[in-house]
Amino acid sequence: MSGSHEKLPGFFWVQLVAAAFIGILWLFAPSDKGSGTDEAKVDPTMAAALKPIGSVALAKPVVEAGAPRSGDAIVDKNCKVCHAIGLANAPKLDAGAKADWEARLAGGYDAVLASAIKGKGGMPPRGGDPTLTDDEISAAIKQMLSTVGIEVAEASEAAPVKVEPAKEVAKAAEPVVVETAAAVPAVAEPVKLELTKLGESTYKSSCFACHDNGVANSPKLGDKAVWAPRIANGLASLHTGAVKGKGAMPAKGGNPSLTDQAVIEAVNFMVINSQ
Repeated sequence: MSGSHEKLPGFFWVQLVAAAFIGILWLFAPSDKGSGTDEAKVDPTMAAALKPIGSVALAKPVVEAGAPRSGDAIVDKNCKVCHAIGLANAPKLDAGAKADWEARLAGGYDAVLASAIKGKGGMPPRGGDPTLTDDEISAAIKQMLSTVGIEVAEASEAAPVKVEPAKEVAKAAEPVVVETAAAVPAVAEPVKLELTKLGESTYKSSCFACHDNGVANSPKLGDKAVWAPRIANGLASLHTGAVKGKGAMPAKGGNPSLTDQAVIEAVNFMVINSQ
């Protein structure tokens, strides 16, 4: 009896450890009961609140074509540069030049429009602005015709205007006056050629209209090949031609309010930027 009682505590501890081990296995054993119920218990209000508010879609912006420019605006920005002063024999924008416009309409309005689109003589294509559409050029022409007193409907729809031969003969018979070098006083050549604010501002306000686009064969700013022979003739020749006028270029670029010095410095600005 005494021996059995001594072995009892050891057996008891074996049972206790075995029971604890089985309990641990039961606690951590996988169960299928919890998987379905967890999803079923999700609050619908919370699920709705967590939904995305919206979505972002990337697309190219739609660029709408600009409204057609008015004839009046085009004349002010492009055409008036030459037509206001009759540069390169461009018909002027006053009632006294009505006959000049009628002479050009002798071949019909479509011929005048085609010349403006393609360019003719000293006039570059589309007046030097390639962004102008055919309709916008037509609107500008009609605006100029209206300014000199020619009805737009008559210009575009009526029969071509006839020019009397006598007037053409008289015009052709007019003598051409050519000034010699001795008749034009030379402008003193500056001691030093330098850029000035006066020269730059004068160019940007008056000279750019022709020299930016090569109107009437004027040398473009920065075109070294075209400017080289002119510069070779001397600055005095360039200054004199700009102040007094030469060929299609009127005196002082058609702006008589400019001083001689302003014109000279504008020439210097073009020369420095074209060498």
